[in-house]
Amino acid sequence: MASCAQFLSNGVVFAGQMLIPLFLIQACGLSPSQMGWLLAPLGLGMMVAFPTLGFLTGRFGNRAVATGGALLSLGATLMLAWLASRPLQVAALVPALFVRGAGLGAMALPAMSAAYASVEPRNLPMATTTLNILQRLGGPTLTTLCALALAELLGAQHALAGWNAWEATFLLLAALHAAMALTVACLPNRG
Repeated sequence: MASCAQFLSNGVVFAGQMLIPLFLIQACGLSPSQMGWLLAPLGLGMMVAFPTLGFLTGRFGNRAVATGGALLSLGATLMLAWLASRPLQVAALVPALFVRGAGLGAMALPAMSAAYASVEPRNLPMATTTLNILQRLGGPTLTTLCALALAELLGAQHALAGWNAWEATFLLLAALHAAMALTVACLPNRG
């Protein structure tokens, strides 16, 4: 489970980092500088989450905090799918990006701590290498999956179940977030 959590956590971060800017530029017609400013709440959300992690994990444990963060980022990603079906609404986009950033920030470090806590000390060197490899594979794998889905859906003649290509791709990203939430919910709660 720890390996899957690391693969998925890195994957959803990088897939979102590809998909959200592309959506803002291509679908919403923003300039790269406008898009960059709109992404600031994502990083701000992560920065706000990090200082609270020690207190939260000490009080609730790694699994609970990581699961809460994964569910926050899932909810925010579902909001992005909803926003993709409408003209750009900055007043809704900014909080969704902030919550997504806070959720990803609250999920990543406790999930990694739980992963390492689940390994016997004598297996730590191999586990470190394995988890590092899985993290590195998660990013390009899930980013490629989302990019291929988006490309296929943008070129399709018909909408998928009534969703436009952007909605469907954000829903795919949300499904990956849901898988990540289920995975981190199975991690040990030591920390």
